[in-house]
Amino acid sequence: MLLTLRICAWLLALGLALPPSRGTSASTPIVATWKVGTAKVVITPASPFWLSGYASRKKPSQGKLQDLYLKALAIQDPAGNKAVLVTSDLLGFPGALADNIAENLRKRDRLKREQVLLTSSHTHTGPALQESLQIMYDLSAEDEEAVADYSNELQRKAVVAAEFALRHLVPARLSFHLGKANFAVNRRMFTPEGVKIGVNPEGPVDHSVPVLKAESLDGQLLAVVMAYACHNTTLTGEHYQFSGDYAGFAQAELESRYPTATALFVMGCGADANPNPRGTVELAKEHGQALAEAVSSALGSQQKEISGGLRLQFSRVKLPLSDPPSRAELEQRLNDPSVFRQRHARLMLQSLNQKGKLPRSYSAPLQVWQLGRSLTLVAFSGETVVDYGLQLKREFGEETLWPIAYANDFFAYVPTSQILKEGGYEAVDSGIYFGMPAPFAPQVEQTLLDKARGMIRSIRQAR
Repeated sequence: MLLTLRICAWLLALGLALPPSRGTSASTPIVATWKVGTAKVVITPASPFWLSGYASRKKPSQGKLQDLYLKALAIQDPAGNKAVLVTSDLLGFPGALADNIAENLRKRDRLKREQVLLTSSHTHTGPALQESLQIMYDLSAEDEEAVADYSNELQRKAVVAAEFALRHLVPARLSFHLGKANFAVNRRMFTPEGVKIGVNPEGPVDHSVPVLKAESLDGQLLAVVMAYACHNTTLTGEHYQFSGDYAGFAQAELESRYPTATALFVMGCGADANPNPRGTVELAKEHGQALAEAVSSALGSQQKEISGGLRLQFSRVKLPLSDPPSRAELEQRLNDPSVFRQRHARLMLQSLNQKGKLPRSYSAPLQVWQLGRSLTLVAFSGETVVDYGLQLKREFGEETLWPIAYANDFFAYVPTSQILKEGGYEAVDSGIYFGMPAPFAPQVEQTLLDKARGMIRSIRQAR
C-alpha cells in the first residue's frame, strides 16, 4: 500500500494524471480482445517562454489560457502486439527529439520504431523546441538554454507517459467513426501579386472528422482520438498566452462531457488550411466547441467495429529537393534586408563549409498502422498539404483510410507539384524558417504518394 501511494505521488509530481476511475462489472467476462491504456501529463512551461509558430513574435509568453498536455494511448491486440500513440500540444516534434523518445522506449520497453507514433496538434501557442525553426527566433544564450532544458524534460515526460499507458492496459472494444466540421478553409489566396495566405473558399479542404473510440467491455468510454485537417492557428501572432488553440478547447470539452475518457487530437493533412474566421480567443473556443460537437455526433452514429490485430510499418522516404543556391548566392544573401534570410544564408554557409555540399533530398519518416481488418492509418511527417490526404482517400476509401500529418518529424512543408508551380508560402517561403537548403523538386509528390501506396498495399495484403 505504501509503495502504491509513493508511485502515485511521484506521478502527480511529474504532472502525469492518473486515469479516471472506470470500474468494471464483476460479471463482465474477460475474453481475448483489444486492450488500451492512457496517460496525460501537463507540459506547460512554468515561467515565461518563447512561443513557436509566428516569426512576428518578439517576446516570451505571458501566462496561459489553458494548460498544454502530452497524452499517450497504448493499444494491444488480442495476440499481444502493442503500439503507442503520443499526442501533444506542440507545433511539432523535431526529428531528433522524436527519434530520442523512440530509442528510449526501445531500450527500456523493447518497442520497435514502428510501434511508436509521435504526433503534435500544431498549435501556434505552444513552446519553442530545440532544433526546430531556430531561424525564426531571436534567442539569447539564456533563452537557448531554457529551450534545451525544456526539450530534455519533454523527452522524459513522453517516455514516462508512454510507459504508464502501456502498463495500465484494460480490455476494450475499438470502433471507427466519421464526423464533419466546417470551419476549415483553404488559405492559399491567389492575388495579382502572387499566392498569399488568406481565405480561398474554392480551394481544396477536408472537413471530415475521423474518430477512433475505445470503450470498456461494460460500455464506458476510455479514449477518443479525433483528427481534423486544419492549422491550429485561430490565435494569431498577437497572442502570447499558452494554449492548445481550437484542438485544446475541443479536447477539454470532450473530457468534460465524458469524464471517464481521455481525448486525444491528431492533425490531418491540413498544411494549407486555416480556421475561418480566426484571430480571437472566442473564435478558438467556438471552433473547439464545433469540433467537439462533430466528435460527439460521430460517436452517436453508426460505428465500424475494429476486429483483428495490429500490423505496423515504419519507413523513410527520400524527398527530392531542387538545386541548392551556390556559395556566391548565399554570400550575397548575407546582406538581404530580411534578417531571416540572413540567418538562413549563414546556416547554409556553415553547412557548406562543414560538409562540402548541401543536401539534395530529405529523409522523411512515413508510418502506417493497420488496425484490425478495416482501418489503415497513414502518418505523414512534416506539414503535408491537404491534397495528399484527399488523394489517398479517393484511392483507398474514406471509411477505411485515415491520413494524418505532423508525425515523427517536423521539418518543412510538403507541397504538391501543382503548389510548387503556383508558389507562395507553402511552396517556397516557409523553407527559410525551417532551414531547408532549397524548395522541394516537383517529383516530391509522386515520390511520397508512391511510397505511401506501396506501404498501404503491403500492410493490407498481410491481413
